[in-house]
Amino acid sequence: MRIGYLALPVRGVQARLLPAAGVLGIVAVWALATETGYVKTAFLPTPSDTFSALLGMFTDGTAVRDGWASIRRVLYAITMASLIGIPIGIAMGAFGRVEAVLKWIIFPFRTAPITAFIPIFMLIFGIGDEMKVWFLFFGTVVYLIPLTFDSIRAVPHEYIDAAMDYGFRPWGSLWHFIIPAAWPRIFDGIKVCTGIAWTYLVAAEIVNVTTGLGAVVQQAQRFQNTPRVWAGILLILVIGNLTDFLLGKIRDRYFGWEV
Repeated sequence: MRIGYLALPVRGVQARLLPAAGVLGIVAVWALATETGYVKTAFLPTPSDTFSALLGMFTDGTAVRDGWASIRRVLYAITMASLIGIPIGIAMGAFGRVEAVLKWIIFPFRTAPITAFIPIFMLIFGIGDEMKVWFLFFGTVVYLIPLTFDSIRAVPHEYIDAAMDYGFRPWGSLWHFIIPAAWPRIFDGIKVCTGIAWTYLVAAEIVNVTTGLGAVVQQAQRFQNTPRVWAGILLILVIGNLTDFLLGKIRDRYFGWEV
């Protein structure tokens, strides 16, 4: 008996209407819970108050100024993680001796409480912008290396056999066959780690509160400005999902051939 897929992709008008209906449904439940007093507005403000605070962040320049500060830190961290983590992951995936040396040094950090390392980064880099970028780098590279390693190991052996049939040596096989075949999965790893960087952003920016969306949230919390706290969180979610969307478009454009 042949079983087909139960969850087929939604296409056409439904692909636009259903996501919008889901978001509107959440907002409706949110409004109902706060307007009826079921949830105290001291903890969860009404949607109107939250969106009013969000609009205020745009009008006073906070969204642009602090949003760009956060985006810049995430971009720096992801670029550094990619330049350092991807070559290490490729080397570990391609060469068993490199894997044997580094695997049990790097891989355990995937389950480590990354935020617990903030005091160490403060001791090394101070409390300025440099510390925040290096902390975000550390929080992402420990995931990107294993993801790159898995991407290399996931390349079908048929690619290696084809490289040998064409007379390529190991380095040539790695460069011309294995790495190109692994790039879609490696890029997926970059995409995942960018999302991870956004989750660590607030933890990085509450140290020496100056600029950034995490600093905005922390300052609003200090003055018990709950609508602004939720507006800052909402803005982080929006920017994080926009970067995820853009990276998804880049993946579809350049790596859409992978099935």
